[in-house]
Amino acid sequence: MFKQLGFLAVLALGASSLYAQEGMPVKLGVKIGVPVTDMFSASNTSLFNGNLPGSTFSSTVPRYEVGASAEFRLPYKLRLEVDGLYKRGGFSGFAPYGAGLPNANIRSTFNQWEIPALFKYNLALGHYRPFVDAGPTMRHISGISQSAFTSVPFESFSSNTLALHNRNSFGAVAGFGITFKRGPFELTPEARYTRWANEAFQTNGLRTNLDQGDVLLGISF
Repeated sequence: MFKQLGFLAVLALGASSLYAQEGMPVKLGVKIGVPVTDMFSASNTSLFNGNLPGSTFSSTVPRYEVGASAEFRLPYKLRLEVDGLYKRGGFSGFAPYGAGLPNANIRSTFNQWEIPALFKYNLALGHYRPFVDAGPTMRHISGISQSAFTSVPFESFSSNTLALHNRNSFGAVAGFGITFKRGPFELTPEARYTRWANEAFQTNGLRTNLDQGDVLLGISF
């Protein structure tokens, strides 16, 4: 995770140097936040076919998200913000195989990367600057790890999962927030809504939510 974040920081620094040479200021910062929606819609159904007992999937809301950001000043009070955000996701399931086969507890984890590019419009109200933003975003799934534990006992591990439907997805983001100064930093609390075009994971009883909500805090230097 830290290698990828370091790479994003180097890219942002390079962009900052380029824009500074052209007289276009840029702000660098970090993002921390909390997702407020579950990554998945889960239900009880058959993982295999209608002749076998149903499987039960469950998932939890990721506990945090972190990333780096770069904001570029544009004409007409517009700004362009490009973020690189990281989340650790996962899901688990219980699959009763039937036909004399052992039951299996399946657990999958993965890294989710999001790169939104948002156009922001600011309103100046003294020391506070409310804003709205919107733009496209991309999602990439990496680092998949799946383990299966059965009642025999037996366990197996895999670097992939059959539930993976789209490793790369695109979507649209809209949000609102406010920017204000605290000492040498600018703080930007924000709420965002993302609508994805397709599911990253999809199988019987489990699919990625197309609607996503996040609460973020930006810290700019």
